[in-house]
Amino acid sequence: MTRGKRKGYSAFVLLCTLGMVLAGCGNNGNNGNDKGASQSPSASPSTTASASASPSASQPAQLDEVELTMYFPGSPQKDEKAVEEAINAYLKDKINAKVDLNPIDWGGWDSKINLMISSSQPADLIFTAAWNGFTVNVGKGAFLDLTDLIDQYGKEMKAELNPAFLQGSKIDGRNYAVPTNKELAATRGLLLRKDIVEKYNMDLSSIKTVADLEPLLKTVKENEPGMTPFYVSSDSGLLTNLNFDSLGDNSVPGVLHKIGTETTILNEPATPEFKEAAALSRKWYEAGFINKDAATTKVKPDELMKAGTVFSYTASLKPGAAEEVMRSVGVPLVQVELTEPTITTGDTTGSMLAISRTSKNPERAMMLINLLHTDKTLNNLVNYGIEGTHYVKVDGSDNVIKYPDGVEASTSTYNPGTNWMIGNQFLNYLFNTENPQKWEQFKVFNDSAKPSVALGFSFNSDSVKSEVAACVNVYKEYFGTLNAGIVDPDKYIPQFLDKLKASGVEKIIAEKQTQFDAWKASKG
Repeated sequence: MTRGKRKGYSAFVLLCTLGMVLAGCGNNGNNGNDKGASQSPSASPSTTASASASPSASQPAQLDEVELTMYFPGSPQKDEKAVEEAINAYLKDKINAKVDLNPIDWGGWDSKINLMISSSQPADLIFTAAWNGFTVNVGKGAFLDLTDLIDQYGKEMKAELNPAFLQGSKIDGRNYAVPTNKELAATRGLLLRKDIVEKYNMDLSSIKTVADLEPLLKTVKENEPGMTPFYVSSDSGLLTNLNFDSLGDNSVPGVLHKIGTETTILNEPATPEFKEAAALSRKWYEAGFINKDAATTKVKPDELMKAGTVFSYTASLKPGAAEEVMRSVGVPLVQVELTEPTITTGDTTGSMLAISRTSKNPERAMMLINLLHTDKTLNNLVNYGIEGTHYVKVDGSDNVIKYPDGVEASTSTYNPGTNWMIGNQFLNYLFNTENPQKWEQFKVFNDSAKPSVALGFSFNSDSVKSEVAACVNVYKEYFGTLNAGIVDPDKYIPQFLDKLKASGVEKIIAEKQTQFDAWKASKG
């Protein structure tokens, strides 16, 4: 995972944003969002957003045809070209653009995107997130400033988004990416194989902390040969599941507790929570609960769930998370929340689309983003493919779908799993395996969430760029092995802290504290 940056906003903006997040002020209306809606996170999301909202839709013939590339993490799909053809036919009369979908396997995502950016490879839309180096890439100049483009070509989209999204994702008052319209809150917890839970009559109500999972892992270890009881990878594990606010970008050191009023920026590896989680990881690794390649693998746990070789892993959760993942892995799952729902700046930047500085058609790229947020037909075409081929609508419903007869998640020729990445999730069709009250559950979830004391703040790391780069390298050296449990934390955490200190972590945290204190004071 990673960490972030941004400065403060005026007291008025923050209070309005916070008010909308907590009280649902604003319009009471049409479209929900995963982190809120244009009306408020407590408004009921609409399933009938306009499909004609493009600012250029009235004059598409006057636009020269262009091709836009979209890069995002995920497995290439067998029917990708067929879906592209359908997308392009649909866009002809909307914005006269063709879209080239470019999924990149999760294992190679970071290295390939970093190479693209460093080599100035032409690109248009690029997925980004707080946990995926967003602010670091902004600092490199990789993404265009979209603030004016949003106002000019994304008005309909902007009307659908809760203001907390665009406010929370700003860097120095400017937007460099458009957040996905999805749940505004988040909680940390676990996803487990439901069939294994039921097979051994496991009592999930007994799991109040992650340590309470241990007896279940022992049962799986003893009775399910070939199944990893607890899967750990580069972005899952006990150390990635700590309940800290990373203040906008997980790659930059310095965190706050999400719950409470404490305002002292902490060096995460020095905290008791980090040390306790590292010790538990070590214990579980030695007990054989954790996969042996945990420190180096980038294989997503979903892929191994699909193969039937994993029982549990940590995850960021929301209502219906288990059902969403189940749809792609093909096996029933259950979720266990271990923290209260919270709202942080990082939650507003957990899934976004940026426009590359190498884009030759940034205006058209913004028109496409606008449509992905407002056009239900396009949104579902990108996320679920072609009706009748990749899904069918359930009798009597215009919004509930299922796989065609004889097709399941593992055999689908178009199942990219992008609905949380691209556009407006509240326009997504619901699979018949999902709770029909899913969006209403999101409303309750958002309304119950507690805001971090730093909601609206994100760190600007420009003045400590070299120190951040050095500390990122230290994290790469130590974090993965500690998260996997393959090294002794009593020995390696002190080394970790010493190398961070030598790399300038104290300067980073001091600068982050200074900026945070100034931001907090500006609130009045």
